[in-house]
Amino acid sequence: MPYCPRCMFEYKEGVTRCLDCAEDLLPGSPPAAESPIIGAAPVRLCTVPDVNAGDILVAVLADNGIPAFARRHGPITGDLGRVTDGHTEDYSIIMVPPGRLEEAQRVLTALASGPVEWPEGMEPEE
Repeated sequence: MPYCPRCMFEYKEGVTRCLDCAEDLLPGSPPAAESPIIGAAPVRLCTVPDVNAGDILVAVLADNGIPAFARRHGPITGDLGRVTDGHTEDYSIIMVPPGRLEEAQRVLTALASGPVEWPEGMEPEE
């Protein structure tokens, strides 16, 4: 069965792109050492009301070495959900391995409480 190299989710034969990550699928099964869900089911970290915010949060977690993926929910999912974002009720549930939940929660806390640093010249107008 093909799988996504980013979130390690397995798909049925015939599917070529990950619906969550938009990555091209690889043949076979995900490698055991790299899979974020081998041995235990992933757990919910948080829910975000915007699918793009979910994608950003997954990237922030990855930058901190925490494997995560976003499960998109709503009337429109996959690549079409990305195009129509802001016009639907789609939301994302961020999932992480159970052994990394506390670490992921610390990253979220730091992210929420930290100062926003804008690139020079891109500060929002007050």
